[in-house]
Amino acid sequence: MSPKQFESELNYLTTRHLAECFMKHGVFTKTEFKKIDDFLIRTFSPLIGKLLTLSLDKSGDKSE
Repeated sequence: MSPKQFESELNYLTTRHLAECFMKHGVFTKTEFKKIDDFLIRTFSPLIGKLLTLSLDKSGDKSE
């Protein structure tokens, strides 16, 4: 993994985690969180982070 790709992964996962915390505290709805996550994927183009997100979605993650 290149340093640039590592930075993209780190930025995506960090920002997604913050958005998830906001959602859990009622700042965002789950629908808004999904829109934010889609935006973050487009912005950071993470390879591993995207796979993780897809895996969580398919496992029925109940992060509300």
